[in-house]
Amino acid sequence: MEKKGGAAVIYSSDKHSFTLDIISDNIKPLQQPGYVSVDNKILQFVFSVNDSFKQTANTEEEQKTRLLGYMQYELEYAKNELKVNYTELKFDWITINNKLYLLWYYDMPVGKKIKKGTVLKQINLSTLCFEHALNLNTPFEQQDSLETDKNFLLKVARTLKQNDFEIDFDALYNELQKN
Repeated sequence: MEKKGGAAVIYSSDKHSFTLDIISDNIKPLQQPGYVSVDNKILQFVFSVNDSFKQTANTEEEQKTRLLGYMQYELEYAKNELKVNYTELKFDWITINNKLYLLWYYDMPVGKKIKKGTVLKQINLSTLCFEHALNLNTPFEQQDSLETDKNFLLKVARTLKQNDFEIDFDALYNELQKN
């Protein structure tokens, strides 16, 4: 949803909801659901239901195990379904607002093209959200800075608000238009 100074990404079920804020005056939705252009940088957000996450991961070790499992699932999907033969996988653990995130990225095959250039890496930032995986990602291109792209994802992740209630989309839209 559009809001002053940017946009809000909103998910709601009948029990839970979350929002993410994207701060920019240059946000454009793209044709594919879950993709936006922010200052000419692609941002994808994915909320994945995963049957292996049925129980809450209470300990840090349980969260790490689930996030690594999610990463492995996505890597296998990229390799087997998208035919992306990635290399040089790297990952780090990051805590943002007392929430554990897995920052992971890998090199793309040489010459992998997207609309405006050649993608050198794919950068992901994943966390658990209501027993599901929330993943933010962006492509890294030759003209990009790895630190800038990581910070781009971290900036969005810092705005994550989880709620134990359903969001009324009409009321939220009206509120966002006032602010």
